[in-house]
Amino acid sequence: MTETIGVKTQARVELVEITGKVKAACAKSGVSDGICVVFCPHTTAGLTINANADPSVRRDNTAALNKL
Repeated sequence: MTETIGVKTQARVELVEITGKVKAACAKSGVSDGICVVFCPHTTAGLTINANADPSVRRDNTAALNKL
């Protein structure tokens, strides 16, 4: 099954939380066990996994990207 998730950004460097959208797509699929592959085909975008336990991680990642 393939599900497309659209994401709109407001800034040049921005981290967008998509966990809820991914969970909803998995639930909609009806699959109870397996692997969910999240693929980003855009040349200037990327995916990262973050536990969201510490808000400074998002700030640090954004600062590092701006520095680059």
